[in-house]
Amino acid sequence: MDYKIASPSRGLAWFRGGVRMLDREPRGLLAVALGLLLLEQLPGLLIGVPALSATLSVLLLLFGPALLAGLLYAVAEAEAGRPVPVTYLFAGLRQPGARAQLIVLGVVALLAMLVMGLVLQRLLTAEQLQLFVRIASQQIKADSPEFQAAAPQLLKPLAVMMAIVFVLVVGLFFAVPRVMFDGKPALAALLESLVACVANTFALLVYGVIFVAAIFAAMLALGVVAMFLGLLGQLGMILLQLLALAFFVVVLVVSASGNYLAWREVFGRRDGPALAEPPRTGIVV
Repeated sequence: MDYKIASPSRGLAWFRGGVRMLDREPRGLLAVALGLLLLEQLPGLLIGVPALSATLSVLLLLFGPALLAGLLYAVAEAEAGRPVPVTYLFAGLRQPGARAQLIVLGVVALLAMLVMGLVLQRLLTAEQLQLFVRIASQQIKADSPEFQAAAPQLLKPLAVMMAIVFVLVVGLFFAVPRVMFDGKPALAALLESLVACVANTFALLVYGVIFVAAIFAAMLALGVVAMFLGLLGQLGMILLQLLALAFFVVVLVVSASGNYLAWREVFGRRDGPALAEPPRTGIVV
């Protein structure tokens, strides 16, 4: 397996580079990320039509890696100084060599969710499983007495779920760019990603901690803004929803950019600098 071990400080560099990538082609990158975010929201918007909602959820899982590959492709094009049309979101599905392998990654994601469902069935009673579904679909709020009463008995299933999701995320972290940019077969890329993530634990830990801390700080600021917008009634709620949408779009761009930069350093080009500095136009990190 051909990968490098990055120093822990590179985690900070990947985060900073991800934020600065917004300077490259902000309109294009934000448009692609917005398109991906809106697609991911469709199952929730159609929750009133369970069959359609479930079908869309399955399709998004199946084509999720390909859509993520499109966002990574948009980041690569932005870094190269080229325009980024919103259609780049589907770049992974338009590349014959990568398309099939990206769908294989989607099949792996589907199988992981299936395993998660089977595990939950084994660990939960029928009543607890129904309660879990209601919590997952946000029919029960986290601050409700019903949720607080059910939380202790759901800790073990939640821990199992988090473990499965963590392994899946780690497997896909480098696998998607390896398939998209390096033409690696899906299953080999998954294995490489798992091994490379373990080898780069400290750099990825620094990246993850800084990323989560930045999101937490931003959400605190968003909470303060929400208090003031609440004074505006319905208009304030609409503005808050738009602000939250913009926030998650930016998070998605920064996350994908950090992912791309990490791949480029650990697996990618080695004939140039480890992390090229995008030109700054106003964002200073």
